[in-house]
Amino acid sequence: MPLNMQELGKRIVAAREVLGWSQRELVRVSRVGQNNLSVLEQGKKPSVRADTVVRLAEALGVSADYLLGLTDAPTPAKKRPRTRKPAPVD
Repeated sequence: MPLNMQELGKRIVAAREVLGWSQRELVRVSRVGQNNLSVLEQGKKPSVRADTVVRLAEALGVSADYLLGLTDAPTPAKKRPRTRKPAPVD
């Protein structure tokens, strides 16, 4: 399944706007270059590096899967703790 760069851009913008951040603020927090972010948000970049997606996701408080369009849930599902069985007593 090819990556939809338009969708990636829309999701970055939406997550940034939820936080009330400008592009400049996201650039500062994520350490992704201004030009790179601008082109990504416009959906005009042909591809994106994995480390860029991870930095943006961490800065925005969303999952990389959400930014990539693999899930519609912005944050990853919480894992339920496994119940531990007591060790058998001999």
